[in-house]
Amino acid sequence: MTHIRTLSLAAAAAALLLAGPAGAQQQVNARQAAASNGTVTIEINNGALRVVGWGRGEVQVTGTVERDGDRVQLEGGGRRTEVRVEGRRGRAGPASLEVRVPAGSSVEVTATGNAPITVSGVNGAVETVTRNGATRVGGSPRTVDITSQNGSVTLEGETDRAVISSMSGPVRLTGAVRQRAEINSMNGAVDVSGSVGEVEISSLNGAVRVANVTGGRVEITSVSASVNVTGTRLRGNVESVAGSVVLSGTLGGALNVESHAGSVELRLPGNTGAEVQVTSWSGGVNSDWRLHREGREWSGTLGRGGPNVSITTFSGSVKLTRR
Repeated sequence: MTHIRTLSLAAAAAALLLAGPAGAQQQVNARQAAASNGTVTIEINNGALRVVGWGRGEVQVTGTVERDGDRVQLEGGGRRTEVRVEGRRGRAGPASLEVRVPAGSSVEVTATGNAPITVSGVNGAVETVTRNGATRVGGSPRTVDITSQNGSVTLEGETDRAVISSMSGPVRLTGAVRQRAEINSMNGAVDVSGSVGEVEISSLNGAVRVANVTGGRVEITSVSASVNVTGTRLRGNVESVAGSVVLSGTLGGALNVESHAGSVELRLPGNTGAEVQVTSWSGGVNSDWRLHREGREWSGTLGRGGPNVSITTFSGSVKLTRR
């Protein structure tokens, strides 16, 4: 059976403690028993939210609400627990909350205003949707799904899979994504300094940097931003309209690079084996390996041959470099 607890003045001793006269900041301190691997949903408007996983079988909410008449609603328990900041006069005002959840929980957070969000110590799935606040996720969640309109996004934990969508805030991935990372950004830069198995990135104007691909496919599309990728056993596709492309590492399969006006540089070890074909309509082609030219096409076998490498540009220059 689901238990419901409403945080109101009538339950102040056990759930909601109010400090000071009407209109003053209100203190929140409430708890509810919850399953060790259940789901906790949290809704907040403005303010700040910190979600922390802990070793107890309960959800605890502490902090403050700023506006007289606002309250924190704690409902459910068992497999599903809900935390909401509600306003007596419509949308709630600012709230600064810390929500402690069983470490094995999955967490779903919705922030409709300017509330920054931090999540740590949670081992289940983490899903957040924010409007303007920054989002930071650490720890070891099973999977991560982050949607942000204007705030920055930082993933500093370890997870199997991550999906991140940002309209204009920068995206930083400093932890590890063991399987697959999918990142969509319109105007914010994408900086992946942690390790990723395989990665798919779509960027309109923000620069893209991926520092440590560890053997999976690379799928990157950029309109006007630069792309810089370093990794081992690189394979996949990279497309750019106007931004430069630099790829550095070892090959693990077929690699296709296309650019309209941006330059392309491929940095490979001297002992690389590959079959290379370059097509450039008006850009220059320079290679540390011998390539045979016919019209606008250059081709050659590096070492003893190996994966196919195809590079196509319209006006961007192409450079193959031994590193």
